[in-house]
Amino acid sequence: MFKKKTEEKKKTKIEKRVEGLPTSELLSWADQAIYSIGRNLSSWQKSKDNFSLEEARIGSEVLHAIMESLNKRVIK
Repeated sequence: MFKKKTEEKKKTKIEKRVEGLPTSELLSWADQAIYSIGRNLSSWQKSKDNFSLEEARIGSEVLHAIMESLNKRVIK
């Protein structure tokens, strides 16, 4: 009776890149992202520099994409 719309979210460049990496590299990337987030937040806390805050935000997006990808790989 009613058709369901299947809207698929467009993947970001980060998500596309993460999907193509092997799990071992994703773990390394996650470690680097965590370090980068902490370093940039610490820098922002001291200087209130918008660049550092933006870098921390990007790092958190990368970490989120990695975690989502790892989760999908475990569920499959």
